[in-house]
Amino acid sequence: MIACRIPAMNDRLRIALLVLNASQWSRSVVSGIVSFADEYDSWDFWLAPRNFSQKPLLPSDWSGQGIIARIADEEIHDSVKSRGIPCVNVSWHTEHSLDCPKVISDPKACGRMAAEYYVERGFESFAYIGPPLCYNYNDPVLDELKSVVDGVGGSLNCFDPDPNFPSSDYDFQRSRMRDWIHSLPKPVGLIAWSTNVAREIMLTSLNEQFEIPNDIAILAIEHEPTLSSLCPFPISYVQQSTETVGFEAAKELQRLMNGGAPREAPILIQPEGIVEKTSTDTIFTQDDIVQEAVAFIRRNSASGISVDELTRALNVSRRSLEERFRRSLNRTPADEIRSARLEVIKSYLKRTTLSLSEISDRTGFSCQNAMLRFFKRLTSQTPGQFRRNYSYSTATE
Repeated sequence: MIACRIPAMNDRLRIALLVLNASQWSRSVVSGIVSFADEYDSWDFWLAPRNFSQKPLLPSDWSGQGIIARIADEEIHDSVKSRGIPCVNVSWHTEHSLDCPKVISDPKACGRMAAEYYVERGFESFAYIGPPLCYNYNDPVLDELKSVVDGVGGSLNCFDPDPNFPSSDYDFQRSRMRDWIHSLPKPVGLIAWSTNVAREIMLTSLNEQFEIPNDIAILAIEHEPTLSSLCPFPISYVQQSTETVGFEAAKELQRLMNGGAPREAPILIQPEGIVEKTSTDTIFTQDDIVQEAVAFIRRNSASGISVDELTRALNVSRRSLEERFRRSLNRTPADEIRSARLEVIKSYLKRTTLSLSEISDRTGFSCQNAMLRFFKRLTSQTPGQFRRNYSYSTATE
């Protein structure tokens, strides 16, 4: 008897999802794809469970109308291209092409955001550890890190893994990693490719008696919450809009299946911001007055304090404090107050169902409209838009 592939739903478009499902990132992308498909109720998915070691290749007898794939190398690209049906690529691997156009989280924006996060906190020494060699990545983050660090006159040290051990198991890189950590000028703002890599750095650093985050602050580009929970301290990360990647990839595939022409350039989804955890909870400066000022601002970030109130609390002149801030952090006390207040508003929008009027009361604004103007001036969107976007991107986490 010859086996025959029979679709479950003959009246729907058959869509192959050649996307990893072994990580939070990939599952979020799939959730975004499903969110788009739910609006049309006309897609039937083919998805093969697999892990990082298995290539996403379609069975030879599969047929359908579209593909969304993580295209990691030329073999996968050629396999997908040979089907002659519309395909969208959601991977940082490989280049954008007209036969497999990309919809991806913007890697350069992620790198830039991570580096600028440390710059704003006064770091002068930066470090980066990229993806394991076995992933064969053409690292899209590193160049942007270098650009930001060079722009502020900082130093960037990159981990050079032992090519004899390309495995993602960092036990085989431990000795070299240990030496590298000791060689880094402290304090250092370290950026890691993923939570897994960040965790290995954290464990090694703590074992070598370095303090996290005072000696080594750690920030991950790609977030994996389960691995973060296994760390001695939760790891800060770049909040990528992965579900938006999935939603927009599905939307683009539908456009291509409807006869639309492939785009000349990839669709780049911007990261939302930095999610701060214990691993970066510090602002480095040798100026004790600035450290005290930042601590005071954070303690009173929801009360709408002014620079004058800050200077009175510290018993220092406004001019002196502003000069110290510019010298230490390259920004003003007013900038710091606005930034801290904005983060409080964002936290209420993300973590509660409080009305905008209630949030404005709790954050020291005279009225709701004052908070609306403040928020839109700093973010270019309204609080309502921010809350809706965040709710969408985290709906299925």
